[in-house]
Amino acid sequence: MRIGLVAAGLLVVSSAAAQSWPERPPALERRAGSLQPPITESSGVVKGRTNPAALWTLNDSGNAPTLFAVDTTGKPIASLALAGVSNTDWEAVSAGPCGKETCLWVADIGDNLALRPTVVIYRVPEPALGRVSQLSARPKDSLVVRYQGGARDAESLVVTSAEDAAILTKGQGGAVQAFWIPAAAWPTGEVTGRPIWTLPLARGLIFRQLVTDAALSPDGTRLAVRTYRSLYVFRRNGSSKLPDDPLVSCPIGGLELLGEGITWWDQDTLALTGERALGTAPIILLRCDLH
Repeated sequence: MRIGLVAAGLLVVSSAAAQSWPERPPALERRAGSLQPPITESSGVVKGRTNPAALWTLNDSGNAPTLFAVDTTGKPIASLALAGVSNTDWEAVSAGPCGKETCLWVADIGDNLALRPTVVIYRVPEPALGRVSQLSARPKDSLVVRYQGGARDAESLVVTSAEDAAILTKGQGGAVQAFWIPAAAWPTGEVTGRPIWTLPLARGLIFRQLVTDAALSPDGTRLAVRTYRSLYVFRRNGSSKLPDDPLVSCPIGGLELLGEGITWWDQDTLALTGERALGTAPIILLRCDLH
């Protein structure tokens, strides 16, 4: 792989390398169910840790600051309203540690025009789901994020087992970059995210090439990154902060009209969600050929 280094220390992959992904159709794919109102604009999704049979999702800008738990058929399990916060443009939800607890990390990072001087990540302990279906809680904490070099539009957040995180930009008219959010930033309440990686993906010059979500596998060895038409899987091959060795791409363009969310259901299976279009918002389970 031919590479070069830029002044900021980012790994830049040549256009030839960006086009060298081995593309394989999904080895297994099925429509498991459909999201129901009030879930109409599922911009992110994550499998529960406290509740491993649940998928947590959220609506994006202009909607209530509420998380929704459903099963893989789309059947509602519970809602969790976050008190004392707003939904400027919620675009991603992940799960990971927050001190000694397991939290849902909610990323209010959407910024279509790249004008917001700061964005916010909230963490709320994932509640154990039982008979009560309508829950409310205040976030445990929040983190104000600035980007080195100015505002970015982003829709993806991944969280590591060490409580570090990364925001991946959409690549609208430019490169897709990962900005690092270290665990040590949380006690301070604010951080400047610094770019650590330029992903070897085609530039998002058209709508369907934009990166809309990403997720780390349960063991942290694989990173799945999705656009509206393709799914890219990286593997860990060394000591980099994120899995960054291209493994395979899967075409998914015909599965959803406005697919946006992605999470790992298990070590090999991915779950996809998206916004409602033509009266439906499917939940799709699939496996890419990773071997």
